[in-house]
Amino acid sequence: MSQPSADTIFNSINPWVEQQTGQRLSNIEHIVLQACWDDARQTYKEIATQYRYSLSYIQHRVAPCLWRRLSAAAGTKITKNNFKTVLIQQLANADRDRVSSSSAGVEPSPTVLASVLEFPDGPVPPNSAFYVRLLPGEQRYYQALQRPGALLRIKGAWRMGKSSLVNQLMASAQQQGYQTVSLNFQQLERSQLSDLNRLLRWLCTVLSKKLNLPAALDDYWDEDMGLKSSATAYLECHVLKQLEQPLVLALDDVSELFPYTEVSREFFTMLRTWYEYTKSNANWSKLRLILSQSSETYIKLDTNQSPFNVGVRLELKGMSPAKVQELLGRYPLTLSEAQLTQLLTLVGGHPYLIRLAFYHLARQDLTFDQLLATAATHEGVFAHHLQHYLWVLQKQPELAEAIQQVLAAPEPVTLPQMLGFKLQSMGLVTLVQNTAQMSCLLYQDYF
Repeated sequence: MSQPSADTIFNSINPWVEQQTGQRLSNIEHIVLQACWDDARQTYKEIATQYRYSLSYIQHRVAPCLWRRLSAAAGTKITKNNFKTVLIQQLANADRDRVSSSSAGVEPSPTVLASVLEFPDGPVPPNSAFYVRLLPGEQRYYQALQRPGALLRIKGAWRMGKSSLVNQLMASAQQQGYQTVSLNFQQLERSQLSDLNRLLRWLCTVLSKKLNLPAALDDYWDEDMGLKSSATAYLECHVLKQLEQPLVLALDDVSELFPYTEVSREFFTMLRTWYEYTKSNANWSKLRLILSQSSETYIKLDTNQSPFNVGVRLELKGMSPAKVQELLGRYPLTLSEAQLTQLLTLVGGHPYLIRLAFYHLARQDLTFDQLLATAATHEGVFAHHLQHYLWVLQKQPELAEAIQQVLAAPEPVTLPQMLGFKLQSMGLVTLVQNTAQMSCLLYQDYF
């Protein structure tokens, strides 16, 4: 039997540890475990240097906790010297037990299922066993946040994993001792999105509260300076100046602002200015920005004033067959390759829909054949998701008409740019060279 790869081991470890002990490995414990797995001769000092942690933290806090957790899960002592052999044996035994139970028709107890399964509603929590890294080399993006003035831009359709990735990035930053603030633009009212003054005051007020700083907007808001200059002065002098550690500011779903053209232009040019300041000012160098958006930026911004052409771009396009297989390994569930292919054909690698399917199948709410037969109906497991889309399209007839154009055409069709971007941001269509086609069979069958 070939030795499992590091990825294969990691895919199995957290569910196994959680099932055995009720606790999961933290991100930093994962990092240490992976480093040791890749090269057992690597010292704690080398690991600390590579990932920019202190030697004392890795050697005296993280590593002992890691080996204790694994020892508790295995029921035998695990150390840096023997962990690989013990883990391979333990996970092989657990896999055989699972297959045997499945073959014998033994159902997992409700208690076990409750501890293992999470209903896939909203972003995946940072320490969840069901978070799968969708981006190749995702670890390097966590490391990128450690650079002064870093800017990460995350793009992906609705429920494709943007907020889950933001959560992971923020958790990693917190482990570095950084201050973190995450703001979601979906929380804003139209009156705030359409008024630059209200938008910037909201941003500064919430930022202060989340950092436990007194709000002092009136000390910095100056009509003669202008709104952007007032907000910029507030961030520099009232926020960054008081912080000893870097600040990671995540602005989630900034595409909510795109329809408000004038406000968008002013707001995003301000962000670009902040980014430029980080290169030459000590206070500003503490700032790291994360922007997430669900569609392409369709507002016109000067190249030198846009934050969308600088920094690092990350795009979430869905799960590959390998990632779907990896996620399946986190569930008390067995599916054949043919069934996985059928599921991928149905939902097109959509992470939320795949998790929803695995959740209900693992709970044995229905069989795989029943899931397929009812998928595009109001009795199926995707009903609530589909009804949400139906409600949105009923409220916006121009989008409903555009969807009908896509459905009626035998080939991808060209749509007005704004409509194409909106449907893409919803996840209903994919755009290839400005032509639209339905993103998966489920939506095609339903609409």
